[in-house]
Formats: sequence, C-alpha cells, structure tokens
Amino acid sequence: MVAEIELCENSGSVYPVTTDGIHLFNLVEFRERMEKSLGPSSDSNELFFKALDFASELHEGQRRKSGAPYISHPCAVAEIMVREMRFKDPVLLAGALLHDVVEDIPWMSAEDIEVRFGPGVAELVDGCTKLARFHLDRASLKDLTHSKIFISASRRLGVLIIKLADRLHNLRTLHYLPLTKRQRIAQETVDVYAPIAARLNLYPLKRELYHHALTFLYPKKSKKILYVMQELRNSPAVAGLEASLSKILSDYGVPADIRTRAKGLGSYYNPLKRSLDQAFPENSVDFAVLLHSDEISDCYKLLGLINNNLSVIPKSLRDFIANPKANGYRSLHTRVHLSGNNYLIKIRNLEMENLASGGVLRAWESQEGLSNEHWQEISDLLRDIGEYAGGATHRKDLIRLSESEEIYTYSPVGDIYYLPKASIVLDFAYRIHSELGDSCEGALVNGAFSPITGRLKDGDTVEILTSPEQMDVDAEIEELCKTPKARTAINRRLHQKRLLFARQAGRDILLQEIVRHKFSASVLEGESMRLILEVLNVKDLQELYLKIGQDLVSPRAVLYYLEGHRPDEARKQESTAGRERNTLTVSGLDKAVFKFARCCNPLPGQDHVLATLSERGVTFHHQDCRDLLERHSLLMQQMLQVHWDLSVPWRPPLMLDIHILDSRIRDLLGVLSDMDQDVLIRQINGGLDRHNREFVSLRVVFHNFAETREFFSRMPAGKTMVEDFGRERKRL
Repeated sequence: MVAEIELCENSGSVYPVTTDGIHLFNLVEFRERMEKSLGPSSDSNELFFKALDFASELHEGQRRKSGAPYISHPCAVAEIMVREMRFKDPVLLAGALLHDVVEDIPWMSAEDIEVRFGPGVAELVDGCTKLARFHLDRASLKDLTHSKIFISASRRLGVLIIKLADRLHNLRTLHYLPLTKRQRIAQETVDVYAPIAARLNLYPLKRELYHHALTFLYPKKSKKILYVMQELRNSPAVAGLEASLSKILSDYGVPADIRTRAKGLGSYYNPLKRSLDQAFPENSVDFAVLLHSDEISDCYKLLGLINNNLSVIPKSLRDFIANPKANGYRSLHTRVHLSGNNYLIKIRNLEMENLASGGVLRAWESQEGLSNEHWQEISDLLRDIGEYAGGATHRKDLIRLSESEEIYTYSPVGDIYYLPKASIVLDFAYRIHSELGDSCEGALVNGAFSPITGRLKDGDTVEILTSPEQMDVDAEIEELCKTPKARTAINRRLHQKRLLFARQAGRDILLQEIVRHKFSASVLEGESMRLILEVLNVKDLQELYLKIGQDLVSPRAVLYYLEGHRPDEARKQESTAGRERNTLTVSGLDKAVFKFARCCNPLPGQDHVLATLSERGVTFHHQDCRDLLERHSLLMQQMLQVHWDLSVPWRPPLMLDIHILDSRIRDLLGVLSDMDQDVLIRQINGGLDRHNREFVSLRVVFHNFAETREFFSRMPAGKTMVEDFGRERKRL
C-alpha cells in the first residue's frame, strides 16, 4: 500500500488516507490523544479505555465502506464528543464507543453491556440501538426506531448526544456510500437530526448537519446558493453595516467584537416543499455583537446606541435576556433595513455567546445554566415526540415544529410563554398544563373570546376558559396545533377513542358469530377459551375484542378452534350462517372513528350501507360500491351491515357540511323550508365548482340519525355528499 498521506478536509476528527483513498487508523495514537484530552488517569477514565479495548475486540475484522477499520467510526464519534462538544464524561464516551456493538454483534445484548460496564453505559447503548423487527417495512421500522431514541433520550439525554455525533461523522464520510443510501441518510438528517439539534440550541452542529445533508440532496442548487451566500457576505451593503457597527462601538468606547455570518444552507431549506429556496430566509446575513462586559445593562445600552444610529425596523425587538427561550438562549435581537434588505443584529456578552453556540452542552459542562424547569421541558419535548402514536410523517412534523420561529404570549399574571409561530389557543393551554388543555373550551385573548382554534400572535395575553366536560377533539384540531405537547395529547385521545370503539365493536361481532353458529355464550368463559387466546397470541378477551374490532383477527378464527364445542345439528347449518353478514350498530358519529368513503359517498342514516374496520376506525360504503366490491381480499364477514340507531340523541348536536351538485337553489330552499324546525341551517353557499357544475354547500345541525335520514331522503339522489362533520360548539 502506498504510504503517501494527506489529511481529510474536515474540521472534525481527521484521519489520514492513502493516495488510494483508503483510511488509515492508528488505535495507539487514538488512545494517546484521548489520554491527553481526558486528563490524569483515574478509575472513572479507566471505564472509557476498558470500553475501547472491548469495542476493538468486537469490531475486529469489520470494515467501513471507505475501507477503514470499523473501530475508527465509534472512535471518531467519541472524539467528536471530546474535541467539538467538549465532553469528558467517561460513561457517556464509553457509550459512544459501544453504541453499535449490540446492533452489529449478534450474540451481544444490552444485559451483557450492563454486566461489564454498568447500567449507565448499558442504557446509552440500548437507546442508540436500532430496532430489528423484520416483519415490518423499512419506513415503519425506522419510525419505531426514532420513537425509541426520543423516549430513551427523554430519560437520558446522552442517547441523543451520541446519535447526533454519530450522524455528524456518518455525514462527513457519506460520499463512500451508494447514491440511494446517501439520499436516504441525508433526508433523514434534515427531517429529524438537524431540527432537533436546533431545538437543543446546538446551532453550529445544526448548521453542519444541514450543510452536509442538503449538499448531498441538492448538489446543483446548493452550489448555486452557497455562491449567493458568499456574494452576500462580501457585498458592499454588508461591509457598510459592519463598518457602521464598528464606528458605533469605537465612538462610544464599547469593547466588543463583531461576528458577521451568512445564513447556513439550512435557512434556505423549505421543509414543507422539500426544496432549497433562495427567497426562503427572512434575512440572509446576521451580525452578532459580542460585548466583553459581564454587565447585562451594557447590552441594553448598546441596543439604545444602535437604535439611535441605524434604521431599525419598528417592533422588531426580541428581548431574550429578560425572557430567555426555553432552551436557555439569551440575547437581544433587533433588525435594521439597509439598501432594500433586512439584517438581524444580535447583542450578547461572551457568556451568552458560549451558551448560544453550545446550548445544552455548555449547561451540561458547567452543571448549571439551565434550570430544572428547562431540563424538564427538554425531557417533555423528547417524550412527546417519542410517544406520538400517529404516522411517521406526522412525527417528523413534530420535530420540525420544535425548530420553527417563535412568538411570545402572556398569561393573565404576566408570565411569558414562547410558542411556535401560528400556534392556537389549545397550544397555549397545553403549554401551561395537560389537564388545562384537556378541559379547554376557549380563551379570552386580550379580553375578547377566542375558540380553541383561535390563532395567537406576538404579545397576546391569554386566559384559558375551561369546562367540566372534557373537550371533543378530532384530527383537524391536531393539525392546527403547532406544539408537540398539544399534538401528542390530542393524538393520544384520538387513539383512545378508536381503541374504545374497536373493543366494543369486536365484542359485538364475536357474540353475533357465536349466536349465529349455535354456540353457547358461556363458551367465552371456559378453559378452552384460555387455550385459544394462547394460540392466537392474545393475552385476554379484551385484547381479542380489540383485534377483532380492528380487523386484525377474524372471529372465524375463534370459531374454528371452538368447533368441538358445538352441537352436531348446528354444524349442518354452517353453509347458511357463513353467507350472513354481521351488523355494526352506530348510534352517533365521531370524526376520530368514522369516515364516509369518497368513492361512493354514502350518507348518514341511509339504507344499504356497509362498514369496514381497521386500526384507524370505521369506513362507510354503499353496498354496491364498485371500489369495495373489487377488493377481492375482503371476505364476507369483513363487510358489516350498518344499523343506524335512530332513537339515541346526540349530545352535543352534530354539524354536517353537505355538498349538493346540480341543484336548483330555489327548489332546494323550498325543500329546506319544509324541514323540521329542530334542523338548523347554519350556512348556505353556492356557485360553480372546478368542473363548471352548479353546487350548493350547506352547514346543517342535526340531533340524531332520524333527522339525517329525513333530511337526506329529500336531497338529490347520487349528487349529495357529506364533506365534513363535527360537534356543534356554542360560544361561551
């Protein structure tokens, strides 16, 4: 092998490579560097070197795609944590060295790690280990892994620190991987790891994660924007503003440094459109004025000097010194306008700068800086993201929202609360306390009533109004919320609603099958049932009902194992019983559970409606729906006959948005005037749709299925659909 050496071009842990591009790694030199970095030998440091020897032994013979020994990767992760994050905790660094061993070594387990290195290291390694349930698709497995990482990090933040350092090193060596894998890792970085680094106030780390990932995802566009960034940084306007700030400091004798920096690539990334947009950031260049004084009042004095000498944008001041961000960030922000562009000026002292550049790492290092309340807030955020029960896309939305621009709001007693931009009243309620969010019915915003979906803005004073009854929620309210805590709480309640309905529906369906096939109802209480539950891998009857109600277990599977407990004459009627459908009784509608299929547009209260079950709830179809009938995988017993319970009143009433095509408005109004007085028409709109067809949209309040049946019987057949429905809410 050629011995000619050059250095990798990175600021991180640099290892030499040969002219053939093969990485070299000298374990002896690494040990010497770490002995020097960690300081005098001690029993605690010995834990790290013991982990180094063990990791070297386990990874012996393994190589990375670059050709380097695999041990170079965990060593690089540990060195990033020491050199760039300034960690010296031997337990955390031992976890970094061992973070891949359970995942990569088949016979190694977290219990083995605990025996050798203690529970602290074992918990870190287990938290970093990917899940390996091979029956799941890649996306589901990845999402479960993210859930595990965040839940583990909510208990032990070091798990996330190791994963961030691990991801940083992987990005620095990403060019060795195939294109598809590079794209996948880069996309995961901008969806998950870079936003959470920002939330932890690790801005230098966030910038580098975004830079590497977006360069791989958008090679041409990123190159163009990097050129524009360089041009902006070197523009006469920026140089002029820099000179103006220097003159202010000089004229008034203020000892300070000015750091001028163009926004990173991440500021140009639009996560909603998944694209790099040159016009996306509000401002492209920031100026940080770093005062040498420890006096907080000097920051405010300098702010006054800047306001008096530059064209400051009105109402652009953000005081994060008097009111620090939840992550501990402190600074004064103001914006100035110059030559058609806006520029952000940050004023802070060196202590604030240290925290701004290192975030939780500096607080961790000093064992102070963040209060217990702030640490708890970080833990709650990570747990909310980890415990979110929605889809992978929605979990990534939660992570992205945690990075978004903030507004400030006040409680009636003057406490300040920072929320993501476009937050609603419900976000504020959950920000204060979960129970307050659960019972919120609205708020007085600056003294005026606002519903739970009312959007808040900077400076609003919010007084939450509550009701003794828990509020009704749906998926649309979840999407309107901007805080992970509110979204997770609402999603949890939606999930509980679906579980409750599925369990009851599953019980009813199983009992119908038992009666139809001439079994005794007492068969569910016998010893044979316990054995059947074991065979079906179900812990008890309640879980069996749930799985039947979610269409995960067929009631026929239970009947198959019960066959020996049925009278002989009952078996002769099997062919007839097998052709009958079970009935689903519906007494009310809840958007969390019920959905009307758009393929055939069935109507509530209508005859000849079928229902299908899933983990997401119930979907209604016409019994002659082509889409439903073409699903050959659906068996007869999976399509349930719907029975609308006409007598049960809805409390509160239900409000339906109804869309009617090709109707004459006059004729329709005549029909509506003949309706029962209890049917309330809240709103009528009309016009032409995108196909140039005349339509009428109604918002109507109903009190039971009898009213809906009467109403829809008068509407144009086949041209009426339910666009939306939800509870009728009265203003407090």
